[in-house]
Amino acid sequence: MSQDHQRPGSTSPVRYEWRDRVPIENTLRLPAMARRELVILDTQPEVFSTPAVTEWLADPRVEVIGGGSNLVFVAPEVERTVRVTASRWWKKAGKAPSVEVIVESGKGLDELVRETAGEGWYGLEALAEIPGTVGAAPVQNVGAYGTEIGERVDWVEAYDRVERRLRRLRTAECEFGYRTSRFKRETGRWLITRVALTLSRDRPDDWPRASYPGVANALAEWSARNRRDVESITPLEYAGIITRIRLGKLPDWRRDSPGSVGSFFQNPVVTAEKAAELRRRWPAMPQFELPGGHGVKLSAGWLIEQVGLKGYREGNVGVSPVHALVLLHHGGGSGEQFWALAERVRDAVDTRFDVTLQPEPRIIDVVRRD
Repeated sequence: MSQDHQRPGSTSPVRYEWRDRVPIENTLRLPAMARRELVILDTQPEVFSTPAVTEWLADPRVEVIGGGSNLVFVAPEVERTVRVTASRWWKKAGKAPSVEVIVESGKGLDELVRETAGEGWYGLEALAEIPGTVGAAPVQNVGAYGTEIGERVDWVEAYDRVERRLRRLRTAECEFGYRTSRFKRETGRWLITRVALTLSRDRPDDWPRASYPGVANALAEWSARNRRDVESITPLEYAGIITRIRLGKLPDWRRDSPGSVGSFFQNPVVTAEKAAELRRRWPAMPQFELPGGHGVKLSAGWLIEQVGLKGYREGNVGVSPVHALVLLHHGGGSGEQFWALAERVRDAVDTRFDVTLQPEPRIIDVVRRD
């Protein structure tokens, strides 16, 4: 049932919608259903002062659902959900070469990457082919090939479900870190409605970043094929290169099978002392020092390979034979089966290396009922 509310001084309706027994799409293709869902069709502030909306959002049982690319439904049913589908974006007037774009949170991240790169703007092109919505991206501080979304965020507008009001959080207030943020740490508190991103018309000095595995070779092949210097590559052309690299390692999230959430586990970060201990025992272990003395990052994929689980399969679920960090649902399985596989992988790595892997996606493992 749709509800229309007139904006003060406007002839355009502010809209939201209630839906019952809604299948929840997710890139793992696990069965999931919301018994009742609030769909936000417009992110104008008036929506969030409507009593029906504010009461719904104040209920801690209500799960925030984005594009479903970062969710694992161990439980097949969720009692109450909320989702933003508003997906407009626009450019805010400003001084060149910077370009500020404001994006409603229901916009697909990959769509935004390609549309802004198509304008010739630099800043998001390395995030091509990452599924999910713009609203979900700051939660995980999604990143790839040297770019994190948090680096481009000017502010995030979000509904604070504790204080029952819209708030605009500047970059520092978002507390971005490696695959984390304030929004992730304060699970259940925030519903992101809009994100402002700062891009550039000018090519950055360190662009394109060719220090990542596979990128340098792909750029060299592109240069030879097109008879152009790498420095002349456009943002949209670079996004195309990143797309081909990702599709060579990860399942296509647009297809029905196999389902995945991309990289399932975070690359663990350990202390320098722990890293040295591990290096003494396993000299070939990849390690990457984080800037500012914030620890040493390990390769979760390498750890999983070493315990012999790359390509492992248990019925309808398994570990990718191409990239050990990707767990797959081949169809016909359940959330319980998938989570049992994740626990098997985590426990095997912990037993051998004394390193505990943490999932990147959000795990919904209980049915929240009245």
